[in-house]
Amino acid sequence: MHEIKMPQMGQSVEEAEIVEWFKHEGDAVKEGEPIFSIQTDKAEIECESTASGVVRKILVEPGVEVPVMTVVALVGEVDEALPDLEQYAVAAKPAEAPPAPEAAAVPAPAPAPAVPAPAAAPLPSPTPADGESFISPRARRLADELDIDPTFAVGTGPGGRIIEEDVQAYGERVKAIKITPVAKKLARQKRVDITMLQGSGPGGRITKEDVEKAPAATPAPARPAKPAGLVPLSPMRRIIAQRMVESKTSAPHYYITVEVDMARARDFRKHNEGFRPSFNELVLFATAQALKAYPAVNARWHGDAIEELASINLGFAVALPQGLIVPVIKNMERMTLQQTHEETRRLIDKTKSGKLTPDDYTGNTFTVSNLGSFGVDHFTAIINQPDSAILAVGQIKDRVVVVDGGIHIRPIMKLTLSSDHRVIDGALAAQFMGHLKTILEKAAF
Repeated sequence: MHEIKMPQMGQSVEEAEIVEWFKHEGDAVKEGEPIFSIQTDKAEIECESTASGVVRKILVEPGVEVPVMTVVALVGEVDEALPDLEQYAVAAKPAEAPPAPEAAAVPAPAPAPAVPAPAAAPLPSPTPADGESFISPRARRLADELDIDPTFAVGTGPGGRIIEEDVQAYGERVKAIKITPVAKKLARQKRVDITMLQGSGPGGRITKEDVEKAPAATPAPARPAKPAGLVPLSPMRRIIAQRMVESKTSAPHYYITVEVDMARARDFRKHNEGFRPSFNELVLFATAQALKAYPAVNARWHGDAIEELASINLGFAVALPQGLIVPVIKNMERMTLQQTHEETRRLIDKTKSGKLTPDDYTGNTFTVSNLGSFGVDHFTAIINQPDSAILAVGQIKDRVVVVDGGIHIRPIMKLTLSSDHRVIDGALAAQFMGHLKTILEKAAF
């Protein structure tokens, strides 16, 4: 009998929560085949079976957080006798339930059927209204392959999570529908569930006109009202909270902001041949060049010494529904802009599909956090330790500025550096930001 264990996913990960089992008791599984997915403090990751055979016993159910290297399942032969399962009883420890809200704390706004409290303490029941965070990575990939909107599938996974089988079932329904290619593409853009439409074309085929008459966006099923109360922390949210408090209280933060004229960078991006880098990729590449010029910024505090690091490993923040994750581009001191572009896209794809490995999100020496796509002009960020600085990037916005005594409208972007004063003095931070500003304004890529 082979023991399947919760894998060790990097030195910083001590516990993980199983999100979904891809195999069930009695299913055959091969060594190296995905058997379950887990949620760590960093990402949702698919875990492979370390043995071939039949899944004889699942010891840890979804939604339960256990320490790494805990035995979570047993794989063996079909008729192989199970060992004494009491030795594994300590593996499953449910997440601590939040205190029940007092009955008089929040008065009911109107008479309504009471919502029974769950017996255990699972996370709140998801619905399509919660978006992609309640779709498993395998289900999301299958939906992309079938070119369908997975949020219209009925979730049968834990807590209503949409799993691969749900997307497959919805895909079969879509496949049986007669629809023109143009209408299908338009329905995907408008978020219209074509299984709910009546076709007016020949033989009942759904046409572009049928989709255009449908509501602009099909509303998600109404979520049942729930009493006010505490929401259990996910592993990711718990670690984010812990580390941000540690960083803010241990590192003396200070902030420097510069305004950057992005006119030349915009023109460079527009006319660059071969590939079109995003503005964020231009910032990442320029940041790496500035760190090469000022290696004292690419450093760490060691209590009795300051360590200047040989490699420039840039972390860049990616917002997910369940929290923030920071994949890391390694050895950027040796990268061209095109290599930066390719590596950034690769890591973003892995992040969104839940395929990041510990090596993809560890080892950062400096972090860039860009909220420009959310319409944010300017913000300050908390240092992502063990880094000594983090760069906050705002949106590019047309502003009225004075250039050579004349009034002009220029695309301006605000950059703010948060620094640990134990490592980086103000003059050094100012020189670094001035050099970064020059690279971007001259489009010296």
